[in-house]
Amino acid sequence: MALCIETEQLETVQRILGLHFEGLEVWAYGARVTGVDLTPETELELAVLAEKPLSFEAMTAVEKAFADSGLPFRVDVIDWIKLPESMQKQIKKEHDVVQVPAEG
Repeated sequence: MALCIETEQLETVQRILGLHFEGLEVWAYGARVTGVDLTPETELELAVLAEKPLSFEAMTAVEKAFADSGLPFRVDVIDWIKLPESMQKQIKKEHDVVQVPAEG
């Protein structure tokens, strides 16, 4: 699956993720991955995969960074651990890796 955003936009997304969630795996899911019902304003949905819940401060900081980024669409960041199993299964079926985990 290919992520439906411009190369420059992807670079901006990856730069922000690298600053806030360095070393963590991040998946894109939803319409920007499937291409279904896609418009230029369709939000980019991201799931951050971490071994423990992400802090409120980290989530707030990354949301602010995306809001201030100048991207022409909203970016919604969620914590994988806090998702119901049914939603995790759906995302596993249709996702695109935006940031690879640190090797350790």
